[in-house]
Amino acid sequence: MIFAAAVLVTAVALLSATEPDSRPWPGRPDPAAVGVADPAATDGSGETAVSPAAQTAAPAPSADNPFALPGAAAKAGQPIAIRTADLPASEASGLAASRRHPGVFYWLRDGGGATTQRPRAALWTIRLGEDAQSHPVRRGENFPFAQVFEAPNTDWEDVVIDDDDNLWIGDIGANDCVSRQYLYRTLEPEPDTDDPFMVTARYPLAFPDPAPGCKTRNAEAMLWLDGELYVFAKTTNSPVYRAVLPPERNMPVTLLPVAKFDHAVNKISVSTLSDDRTRLTLAGHARYWVFAADPALTGDAFLRKAMSGRPVHTATFESAAGNASVEGGSYVPGTHDLLFVAENKEIFLVPDAPTPADAR
Repeated sequence: MIFAAAVLVTAVALLSATEPDSRPWPGRPDPAAVGVADPAATDGSGETAVSPAAQTAAPAPSADNPFALPGAAAKAGQPIAIRTADLPASEASGLAASRRHPGVFYWLRDGGGATTQRPRAALWTIRLGEDAQSHPVRRGENFPFAQVFEAPNTDWEDVVIDDDDNLWIGDIGANDCVSRQYLYRTLEPEPDTDDPFMVTARYPLAFPDPAPGCKTRNAEAMLWLDGELYVFAKTTNSPVYRAVLPPERNMPVTLLPVAKFDHAVNKISVSTLSDDRTRLTLAGHARYWVFAADPALTGDAFLRKAMSGRPVHTATFESAAGNASVEGGSYVPGTHDLLFVAENKEIFLVPDAPTPADAR
């Protein structure tokens, strides 16, 4: 747990520091320092224009822009908004940790304006170091993206990694309850190259129990567990379904109901499992819940047991904008620390939450 300790120690040190930290996550550069235009200028998509150089430049420490975390101490399980770490594009949805590349996380967009610098049919990358800082991934860029070919982004909502290190993109949003939904399997390229993500399989899907007048359900969260893909419907009690993948590509996926929550856990937009399989975390736009899990169980039985209990920990995301709209999250590999991304570009780090024993 050296990595987890390092993350927490770093957060505590930053919270107690009296001088602004000189190692901020990039994202809000000083326009004068890097030659960026007026921050109010936009690129036509309704978002503030940020040059590639600006994404990698460290802001000059100032009273209103240090790498400062709120509060007087880092409390276990309390989300810490890394205010100077804004993502370069809005509508972040989904977050998955790479196994092949330590510290690398992938995220995607479920909407927003699309430009050449902020595409929608792409996966974006974050590299998190042991110092809880963002580090360059490709040619000095801290948040680069790579295109995903042959996978149009109708309403991408989540991304997960399977046991063979394939990335699965869930085009599973259906706010109108009639839109067509798909799963795309892609190969993971080397993150420090310009190689695109290549789609190797495409599967249509639809929920078997839509509401009256609907053809399917809206969904925003997926989980890869014991060789199977699970999908959470974004509705009351957040029912989960196991995706039965067909033997042939392009054939429909069958979704089998598995379980739903007995407690006030609704409209899930994030699901993630710790490496030791003892914690299942779900999140909505404003709150997250941690459930104790039994690592001796597998598959459907694992989820049913975890989902039948009460959360052992829960907390809200304190957003500078009032509502962060968190839609992506992942455990930091090998730890019980959590990383979340939000549609309003905010990033939240959650130091190790209380264990089930602590919560009782």
